[in-house]
Amino acid sequence: MGAFVQSAGFTLLSFALVISVVVFFHELGHLLVGKWVGVKAVRFSIGFGPRLFAVQKGETEYRVSLLPLGGYVKFAGDNPYEEVAPEDKARAFLEQPPWKRGLIAFAGPAANFVLAVVLYFVVFAAPHLELAAQVGYVKPQSPAAHAGLEYGDRIVAIDGEPVDGWSALQEQIRAHANQPLQLQILRDGQLVSLRIVPAVHEETTVIETVKQGRIGISAVPRTAEVTVVSPDSPAGRAGLETFDKVVKLDGQPIANYEQLAQKLASRSDPLKLDVLRPLPVAAPGATLWRDQPLTLDVPAPSKPGDYGIEASDLTLFAVQPGSAAEQAGLRRGDRVLAVNGAAALSWGDEVDAPLKAAGTQPLQMTVRRAGKPLTVTITQHLRKDRDETGVLQDVPDFGALPDLNSFAEGERVWIRYPIPDAFRRAILNTAGFVRAQSIGIARILTGHISSRAIGGPLMIADVARKAAESGWRDLIVTMGAISVVLGLMNLLPVPVLDGFHVLSAIIEGIRRRPLSLRFREVANVVGIALLLTLMLYAFRNDAMRKWFE
Repeated sequence: MGAFVQSAGFTLLSFALVISVVVFFHELGHLLVGKWVGVKAVRFSIGFGPRLFAVQKGETEYRVSLLPLGGYVKFAGDNPYEEVAPEDKARAFLEQPPWKRGLIAFAGPAANFVLAVVLYFVVFAAPHLELAAQVGYVKPQSPAAHAGLEYGDRIVAIDGEPVDGWSALQEQIRAHANQPLQLQILRDGQLVSLRIVPAVHEETTVIETVKQGRIGISAVPRTAEVTVVSPDSPAGRAGLETFDKVVKLDGQPIANYEQLAQKLASRSDPLKLDVLRPLPVAAPGATLWRDQPLTLDVPAPSKPGDYGIEASDLTLFAVQPGSAAEQAGLRRGDRVLAVNGAAALSWGDEVDAPLKAAGTQPLQMTVRRAGKPLTVTITQHLRKDRDETGVLQDVPDFGALPDLNSFAEGERVWIRYPIPDAFRRAILNTAGFVRAQSIGIARILTGHISSRAIGGPLMIADVARKAAESGWRDLIVTMGAISVVLGLMNLLPVPVLDGFHVLSAIIEGIRRRPLSLRFREVANVVGIALLLTLMLYAFRNDAMRKWFE
């Protein structure tokens, strides 16, 4: 019970912090622009409800209220039924020309976008650990493999532009699909120049499909967890087993599989391997694993490097009982060779992608078992899972996976972007998120994305809590994202929202006369009804996700 209360308290605190900051800046935008154009601001409140304390500064009362869930600004004459003092009538909100009222209304969402830029700037400008721009793994037959990139190569520049970390490297590669690039790399202390042409790769999300460049490298190497190609190979005869993890080669530590493969490539003599063998330990409701240390003597191969060892990133580590994989006859230790006739070079591209595309249609998979190929037909089952938007739906389920720990840790370096670069990244990041969320909102309104993706306070609280648990950087990034979403939602032309006030100002400017009071009354009633309906629907979605699905 104590843990639940502590978790609930932390969630509420995270939610209150994020919402308070985001809504505070939204209302601050209204306040500053309102004062700038000469409208009288009566009150600016941090929080809602009863006043805790206040300070009168000039004509405006600045107060802190009981409920720390945002804030509001009260302008003189923003209510048509409000009595305005004669001396304030010229400065009343509704007495202003359309362009002033439209500018004040737009200032709130604009402040949210500015806040996002500021928050992202802090994230980029502050020193932070990031994966180094170093090759941890090269996918076979990829542009990187054809260009000659190798494990351990550090990419220091692209077309003469310095590369600090993995993010900068990805940006350059993604932006130059099918365009030649000149890479300057550091290899064994020597600078080497390589020409590479990133392949065109389609990235598909629920929002859109974009084409990006990709060269087929990862910042993290594969672990030295091995698959034995055949029991008749030198490794198989020595007693090495699939999923054994090599920790030493002839007494020398082995950090990962890429290092092991480099050392074995030109050798043709016997080996002494120290390995850790995972052994299952029965536990209630699960299977645990413990590592048994072993030392094995591997005989010399018939040709250099052919010890019968390969990485385990394409080998089935777990096959769920009753799954489509088990029903097709697949077993733990089967190494995937091909899917629908296409060679499997990586799990994500050549195995997982065609599995997702096939759905429940039959699919051919060729695996290697005990050194021999075996082709099976797989018809995937359907299971309930959430998509990118959090909506629960039926998705195809293969029922087998490689070892999820088959990739090791990559090297990390401290990165601090220069101020101009951090500012540029903050603007681009905000603009990109605004664009993506705008498309997402449009797709929800047109029915291309399920309305069940709409979230409310519970979802925001959950996201805020997870971000806060991950550290201050994730919390700031999340705050920036929520600020953008709040700004965009307020720009919708729904009565009582800022977007409607902007639209009304534009209409009045074109008509050259104000909208009727009756129209405003009806619009406000409709707007409040729509917002209440949306809030209830969002809360219903939150409740379904959290407690019933």
